Amino acid sequence: MILFKIFMSTIACIGIINPKHAWKMGGGWKQKNVEPSENYFKTTRVVSAALLLFIWLIFPNG
Repeated sequence: MILFKIFMSTIACIGIINPKHAWKMGGGWKQKNVEPSENYFKTTRVVSAALLLFIWLIFPNG
């Protein structure tokens, strides 16, 4: 369980720190010369922060 939490935390931190990279990992690599909107970046940061909180506060440490 702890490895899952660390893995998901890493993904969430990438989404918070660099949402453009998260977009490229998720599906941006499929398209050429396309940029996501600023709204997408903001939403990615908020959802990633919520995921990080959810992982560490809701899931048990066992």
